[in-house]
Amino acid sequence: MRLFEFLERESRQSYKTILVIAVISGLANTLLVAIANHAAEAVINQEGLARYLLLYIISLTLFLQSQWLAFGRAVQLIEDALYSKRTRLTSKVAQLDLAYIDAVGSSRLYRRLTASDMLISQAVPQLVAASQIFALMVFSFVYLAYISPLTFLVTMAAFAGGVTLFMDQSRRNARELARVKSKEDDYSQSIAQLVDGFKEIKINRDKAADLVEHIVAATAAAQAIKTEVARKESRMWGFGRLFVYLLLPIALFAIPTFTQEPPDHLFKVSALLFFLMGPITILTATAPMLTRVNHALDDLFQLEQDIDAVIARTGEMGASGVDLTGFGRIAVEDMRFAFPGAGQNFSVGPFDQTIPRGELLFIIGGNGSGKSTFLKLFTGLYFPDQGRIRVDDRVIGADDYAAYRGLFSVIFTDFHLFDRLYGIRDADPAQVDYWLDRMALRDKVGYRDGGFSTRDLSTGQRKRLAFIAAMLEAKPILVLDEFAADQDPQFRRYFYETILPELKARGTTVIAVTHDDHYFHVADR
Repeated sequence: MRLFEFLERESRQSYKTILVIAVISGLANTLLVAIANHAAEAVINQEGLARYLLLYIISLTLFLQSQWLAFGRAVQLIEDALYSKRTRLTSKVAQLDLAYIDAVGSSRLYRRLTASDMLISQAVPQLVAASQIFALMVFSFVYLAYISPLTFLVTMAAFAGGVTLFMDQSRRNARELARVKSKEDDYSQSIAQLVDGFKEIKINRDKAADLVEHIVAATAAAQAIKTEVARKESRMWGFGRLFVYLLLPIALFAIPTFTQEPPDHLFKVSALLFFLMGPITILTATAPMLTRVNHALDDLFQLEQDIDAVIARTGEMGASGVDLTGFGRIAVEDMRFAFPGAGQNFSVGPFDQTIPRGELLFIIGGNGSGKSTFLKLFTGLYFPDQGRIRVDDRVIGADDYAAYRGLFSVIFTDFHLFDRLYGIRDADPAQVDYWLDRMALRDKVGYRDGGFSTRDLSTGQRKRLAFIAAMLEAKPILVLDEFAADQDPQFRRYFYETILPELKARGTTVIAVTHDDHYFHVADR
């Protein structure tokens, strides 16, 4: 079972101890039934009940204590496992190749990373309960064999046939659930478009109607499959009760016809079978949930294998830690790149360029000419399919990329403004205030608790906050992708003719994508 594999891998505690405790709980529960049966027999025979009362109290205490202990440890086990999974995968996601993130899509990656959490959290306590019930059933069957060997053999034969049919239907349901995955991916992507493009669809009612219709169709397709699976699962749930109801006539009418079963044995058998109806029903209800958990964990394990393959290919796990901050020049040599699965229609290169330290370089070109892609290659966010990067006389290998990326502060067109100044643990408030003044934001934004007091600003102003964060990082190279495109004319002129020359005078290497031909004269090239 995938869930056991997950717990074995993720938790520092052993689930086997919990299962042992659950088995003890099941044994104690079976003893309660057996003691009640024999106490009833003692009443009929007018025997003393003191010893049965004492045994009942001991068994009840053992049952309650083991049950509480098993469930308490199960909660600790699952929280420990989820913590381990989340922290490890978070670390791995941070090491991924940007091209992989672009190809998979952030919304789909997020869904795959988190989809199993709630299922697993609910499944482990149910698995403990199922283990307890399974142990209860095993010991009950042993007790049944003691009461009536023939009834036991008939019950085992029927039980084996029922389990075979049940497992076959479970496998069919698992295949149906696999079909739901693609439908849910389509739904998630459509919902992301609904949220991200809300302004556009609010303006255009036809666009909104088409998108909603597409979402409804994707939802309906997934719903149809899930409804059919749920219908089959409900039949499986009822199968547990049906199993006992069909077995009872055989045990109470057919078997005594051919054997000389004592009347008290029939009473004990019927009481035991009625008692087993509840556990069998619970087990049949738990099985579909475990099928869903196994399916979700299959997807999670596959995702982690994919992530590990990307990390191994890009060399992130073997970072060299070389110090490149004293570089004199950076050269890209015959660098080419094609987006995965896109063929030659979406490829760039070859690039051959040498950029000396301290240069102020503008990159120009039409839409789709590869400017942003070049920046992602140059900053080490994409790995080239061909060619190489050279820092002075050192060729940057896969193990050097982490250190190489550490040379850059970047503001892309699709920049993200974080809620805190992550990576800048000891930011000087006076320095932050200085740049807030320079970016004309002092009257709108303050610095507190390690971050900016607000991010609820215009796009241009949020870009200025991103610029301040980049300045506080104090990296030797600043990369800007159409930074001034959202700025007003006055600030744009101030940025090109004052800020950029000052950065050059400080020795900062500045590489900026721009369409502002009025300011091309500011650049060295």
